[in-house]
Amino acid sequence: MAIDTEFALARSASFTALREIARSLSAAWDLDTTLDLIARKTTEVMGVNSCTIYLLDADEHTLRLRASTGLARQSLGRATLQIGEGMTGHAVAQNRPVYAANARNDPHFKWVEDTEEVRFRSLLAVPLVLDGRPIGALNVQTAEAHDYTGDEIEMLALIGDLAAGALVKAQLYDRQRRQLADL
Repeated sequence: MAIDTEFALARSASFTALREIARSLSAAWDLDTTLDLIARKTTEVMGVNSCTIYLLDADEHTLRLRASTGLARQSLGRATLQIGEGMTGHAVAQNRPVYAANARNDPHFKWVEDTEEVRFRSLLAVPLVLDGRPIGALNVQTAEAHDYTGDEIEMLALIGDLAAGALVKAQLYDRQRRQLADL
């Protein structure tokens, strides 16, 4: 009976967390606000030390760091990975979550210059996909080695699905706002 109670409490907490993220995302309009909300709420909900968001550039090969709660601020907009490069790029290339309790030992791991990510050990990355095409990637990291559970992987994948739609909406909003300003 105690296991059933623990499961019910964990499940309830997961639903509450997802509801909180969904409410936050529906309130955001512009891209920068949306990126910031996703990174902050994901860090909080997942109980991790860092959440990072990469978005696909127009060339459709380059993932550009756009938001992070744990990496160096000066790397935002500058740090990049190619699709297939690093664990995050590999998650996009494979269109599936990629994770490691000790990321430095993973054959796909790559240090991203000037991000100060050296303090992190574990990494879980999921692709951001909308209508079957990648738009970026979302990853979380912890300072200590951490074996991600199936529920944690599923939670981040679900957050990624919610985030993808919100990010595309925010990109369209920003584009329309620029077009109106140009007129």
